[in-house]
Amino acid sequence: MRITTIATLLLVLPLLGCTANPSESPTGHPSPQASTVTPVKPPSSVPDELARYEFDGTFSTSTHSTKAAKAGTEYALKAACAGSNKATFTVSHAGTTTIASITIPCDGAPHLDGVGTSLPGPPVQVNMDIQGVSSAWAILAPADALG
Repeated sequence: MRITTIATLLLVLPLLGCTANPSESPTGHPSPQASTVTPVKPPSSVPDELARYEFDGTFSTSTHSTKAAKAGTEYALKAACAGSNKATFTVSHAGTTTIASITIPCDGAPHLDGVGTSLPGPPVQVNMDIQGVSSAWAILAPADALG
């Protein structure tokens, strides 16, 4: 009887530290849960917009205008992203000559960065590396139109 009791205790005691809660790892710390990041939504078109980039988590779209930048007008890039990383947006002429490279935190908030007053003729476009980003948008337009 005594041997049976001792054997039972030896089998049961190690199991007392186990948990039936699947959200906890063996160390007792909660395991990482899937992140529910709120996607960023781009604003509607902006007056005199030269280029736009949008990424919805699956597809990316890059559009550009055929009109030239207005001389003496300060242009800016307004952008936002969501995800676990920072995002770098590249403003370029015809996808070959880099005009500006702007990195922002993917905190869901819009960020406004100046690009300059001397932009080359069309097409000027915006692209980005989507690594670690769940959604993003960027608009290149006159700074005063972006607010």
